[in-house]
Amino acid sequence: MSLPVATIKKLPPITKQCALVIAARVLTPHGGQFKCYSQKPDSCRIYGINTDQPCWYVYVPWEDGMLALRSSRVIVISRLTGKILFNGSAGDEG
Repeated sequence: MSLPVATIKKLPPITKQCALVIAARVLTPHGGQFKCYSQKPDSCRIYGINTDQPCWYVYVPWEDGMLALRSSRVIVISRLTGKILFNGSAGDEG
C-alpha cells in the first residue's frame, strides 16, 4: 500500500504594498505617514521575535495623540505569511 503524495501549495510572498495595507488595518483612521523597510533598520532594537524569516518593518505613527520625544512605533510583518510578529516600540529613542 502506497501513501498518497502530498502537494504543497506555496503562498506568494507578501509584497511591500500588502505589508502597508496590513499595517493600515491595525491603525485607526488618523492617517499619517508610513515608512516601510525590507530589512531591520540599524536603529531598530526589538527583541523576542523570530527574525530568521524575511520581514517588513513598517514605521507608523503612535495613535495616542501625545506629542513627546519617544521611540518610534514599528509593526513587523512576515513576508511569508503576512502575520504581524511585533507591534510596538522600535527602541530607537535617544
